[in-house]
Amino acid sequence: MTFAMTLFTRTLLILSLLTLGGCASLPEAPESSVLPSSSDALEREAKWQERQRILQKIETWRSEGRAAILTENGGGQISFDWLYSPKDQVLSIKTPLGQNAMQLTINSSGATLIGHEGQVMQGENGETLLQEALGWSVPLESLRAWLLGLPSSRHDLYTLDPQGRLNTLESKGWHIQYKNYDESAGLSLPSKLELRHSELTLRLVIDRWTL
Repeated sequence: MTFAMTLFTRTLLILSLLTLGGCASLPEAPESSVLPSSSDALEREAKWQERQRILQKIETWRSEGRAAILTENGGGQISFDWLYSPKDQVLSIKTPLGQNAMQLTINSSGATLIGHEGQVMQGENGETLLQEALGWSVPLESLRAWLLGLPSSRHDLYTLDPQGRLNTLESKGWHIQYKNYDESAGLSLPSKLELRHSELTLRLVIDRWTL
């Protein structure tokens, strides 16, 4: 089998890259796209500004969870374990039966992708590597921000919940809906979200955050 992967393996890769970002710093906190019109809105916006400052300081974490993808041609499910630090990161993907599907490593030396049969691909960065494998590119840095509950640029549009957290986000042609947050890691972080782009729908459930 070559690294021109089967549809199933390509689906797993699509799922994996939608939970992965590069090793650069997170984007600067954007200015609000919501104009407060009441005391409640002003309080919500103040909470949001403080929340952004806190999230921007997170440098190292571990995220464990599950993902499902839906397209007009079908779908699939995986589990993932993503270890991230400013210098390197490792994302491990498994099938619903617990079999290793792939592992993507990104560090200062570049990116390495190991397939489920031991195939190896190497490149300068994760986005380029995945584009070569899949034939299309994704905004990896933006996806990393979205996963933490942050916009990826000052041009993004968003709405906030009463706690000053992202409720919905429009960014780079993607619509992200934040359905639930988890407090167990000592900070309110997304635990359930849905990302939609064109005919692709991705549903993420994060079972555990470790900061």
